[in-house]
Formats: sequence, structure tokens, C-alpha cells
Amino acid sequence: MIAFFPTIYPDELLYSQLARYYAASGYMAYTYAAEDLFASKIVRPDIEFVNAYTTEAWEVITRVHPMETLVMHHTMFPYYGRFLPLERREAAFQALVTMAGNYHNLLPIPQRKGERPRCLRYCPRCVLSDREQYGETYWHRVPQMVGMRICPEHKCFLKDSSVQISGKTSPKLVAAEEVIPLADEVVVSSNDKESQIAAYMVEVFRSDVDLESQVTAGQFLYSRMENTKYRSVRGQQRNIRLYHAEFADYYKDLKENWFTELWQIQKVLTDDRWNFYEICLMGNFLQVSPRNLALMQLPQKSQQQKFDEEVYRLRNLGMKYPEIAKALNASYDTVKAIGEHRYGTYHKAFKPPHKSGSKPKNWQTRDMALLPHVKKAIQTLRGDETTRPKRVTVFAIEKMLNLSSKEITLHLPICFAEIQRFRESQEQYWAREVVWAARLILSSEVSLTWRRMRELTNMRKANLKACVPYLSSYADDDLRREVLLLLGKTDNV
Repeated sequence: MIAFFPTIYPDELLYSQLARYYAASGYMAYTYAAEDLFASKIVRPDIEFVNAYTTEAWEVITRVHPMETLVMHHTMFPYYGRFLPLERREAAFQALVTMAGNYHNLLPIPQRKGERPRCLRYCPRCVLSDREQYGETYWHRVPQMVGMRICPEHKCFLKDSSVQISGKTSPKLVAAEEVIPLADEVVVSSNDKESQIAAYMVEVFRSDVDLESQVTAGQFLYSRMENTKYRSVRGQQRNIRLYHAEFADYYKDLKENWFTELWQIQKVLTDDRWNFYEICLMGNFLQVSPRNLALMQLPQKSQQQKFDEEVYRLRNLGMKYPEIAKALNASYDTVKAIGEHRYGTYHKAFKPPHKSGSKPKNWQTRDMALLPHVKKAIQTLRGDETTRPKRVTVFAIEKMLNLSSKEITLHLPICFAEIQRFRESQEQYWAREVVWAARLILSSEVSLTWRRMRELTNMRKANLKACVPYLSSYADDDLRREVLLLLGKTDNV
């Protein structure tokens, strides 16, 4: 019977509240408390999220705040779930609220084999503040954010406790007051970049999570590259190598930073990675405010649309194509092609021809309606680790969706912009295909040979050599090394 239950503190983990209840209740053993709290008495308490609770426990836990509020403000869902694709984000949230379904499979929780177990962390100065204000300390959420090394408020390094988050341990409830020393060494960081990132991350973390937004982190960050040196003047081409080089230099003093490779950045931009820490690093580098990163609103018009409209405006003013090209810092051929409607156009005055008697289509409505189908088609073409990837092109998408030729290019700017995010050269596609094949071969615990590679890809050695410069965009160093060895090359290639 649960006679007394403590009030939850600001930013406190739900696990911490249960641990404080256990410490104050005088149970003879954990199993007795587990019978009152959990649907299964042998369950291991989930430190970062929730468990399936007994009816009585549910009633006392949700007496002040509904479970929806507890999940948002007293679990690590805003960290792991914020940047997930919409359907997966919704499914993870509902699984937590209802305590049904395997949310661990939906949330990108780090499970790095061979690394030391993660432990609950704390800020020594926050501990002192808690004890002064509440008479006890507790487990805060913010220190548990992977990638957070210092306290955003006090700028001192976080400390590991003896309570393991990951790893195989016996089920138990451990209150922070029981294991955190009364006096602790405080080491303040002098790393400005570390402080900057910590402050940025916590502001994003504490922002509301939009459970209905269809905008992805990759889409948003790509849009924030508009009108920068990382995208061409019209926005169709991107210079990810330059972005990566300057990104790496910007964060060179950031300690224990695992997000350093070009292929990792590429995966975020193509929505294949949703790591909170990594997305915050990219947002901060692009000078996106924490609030805007949390909201992730796309501009009403893309860079391509605004560029094309500017070409038409200047053309209507009587300027010639060479003058327009100079004014916009673009090539003459590009400007002329836009002016003559040989590229996809956003010119409002331009009306596509239609048959006499037929109703003109509402292209804007059709554009928005087709966008989810285009996204799904893109993911199908790109494949996953079990299916062979295909090159993403406008033609391929139109064929999959049974659309007329050039319908996307001429009339569906939002869909076209989404496809352009995944635009790649033939060599880049070969690199993706090679990486897929190499992973598949090595996962079968057989050696990587040219014969096996050719059987899967039907690729010539010349194609394989041509894609070598792009391997680092899609593969880690170990996999890249395996492919280079296959070619008989060195790591310096």
C-alpha cells in the first residue's frame, strides 16, 4: 500500500521520484516496493523513461500531473524523441504515455558495445543548491543528456555517480541523496565552446516538443544553408565538403566530440540520423537560435523559388540575361534557362498549358498532397541496410508515383525541393551502393572480395575507383578501409 508519495521536483526524472519514495518508505527490500509500484516485481526500473505501473502506483504518480506531462517534463523523451520522423515520434510518445509497446526500439538510445556503462550524472553545485532549497538533492534530467559535459548554469564539469543507466545490474531504486557525497570537488570549465553548446542544448531540450510537425531536422537544417557558401546561388548544389571542413574547425576545441565525420553530417541532412547532440551542433554552427531549432519552421519560399522569381522580376524590368547573371552572381546559361522556362519555375504569371475545356489543376494543393508520397518514395529508393539502394531522381519518383513527365519539375516546387535534398552524382550513388554491399557481405561474416561485390552491384572496377572520393560521406573509417583494401589501395587514397 502506498501511503505517502513525494511531490516531483523541477526537471526531476520520474525514476528519481520513485527512488525518493522508496528511500523514505522503509521497505525491507526492493522486491516489496516493486510489488507496490511495478506491474512486474522483477522488472528493472527504467531510469530515463517509464515502466508499467500498478493501478495504485499510476494513481499516485499522476495525481498532480497527467502522464503526458510527466513524459514531456520528467523523462528523457525530449532528448531522444524530439527530432524523430513524425510517425515514429508519435508512436514513441504514445508508447511511453500508455506504457505499452517497445519504445526502446523507437527511440535512438545509444547502445555502444564495448564502452563503459553510462551512469547517472550530477552537478556538484546543483546538489548544494538542491540541499539548501529542498533539504535533499535528486536526479536531474539535464545532466543525463548524452554529449552534455558541463552544467549549463554553473559551468562546472558533471560527475558520474555509481548508479548505472546502461549495463546489466540488479533491479533497484537509488535516491541521489543516498550516493552523492556531502562535499564534492568542483572543477569549472574554461572551454568557451563547451559552455556555448551546453547552454544551447539545454534551451532546445526544455522547449516544447511538437508532436504534429512533419518537418524533419534534415529538411530544416538544409533550408538554413540557403544563401550561404554551402549552397549554390540558386540552391540546387551543396558544398558539404566545405561545410564539413569549417564545421570541424569550429568545433576543434570541443572535447570528447564524436560528431566529426563528413558521412555523419550527410546522414543528418538526409534524415538517417536523429541524434539530439549532433543536430544541436549543426544548428549552433549555422547560427540557428535554440528556439528556431525547436520549432523547425521552413521558409514559405525556397532559395530556388526566390532566385527564379528574382530572375523574372529583373527580366520584366527590361534587363538582359548577361546583366541579370552579373547582378545575381549566377551563370548566363542558368539565368537564360530560367527565363525561358527550361528549368522548373515558380513564376506566378506562368500558366502551364491545358486542354480546352479541362479544368486547370490547383498545383499548390497537389504539391502539398503529394509531398508525403514523395518522401516515402525517396526512402524506398534510398533503401535501408537490407535493401539495395537506388539513385534518387525526379524521373524515378515520377515513375514510382505514376506522374506525368516533368510534372514535378514544372509544377510541384515543394516536392522538387525535397528531391533536390537527396540529389547526387552517379559517383555518389555508386559510393552508397558499394557501402551497402560491403556491409551486407561483412555482416555475413565472410571476407570482402571483388567477386562478391560484383555479384551484388554488377559494378565495374572503374566505377568502384570513381566512387572512392565519396566513400567517407557514407561509411566510417573501418568500412572505408575495407573497400580501399579491396582495390589494393592505401589509406591515403
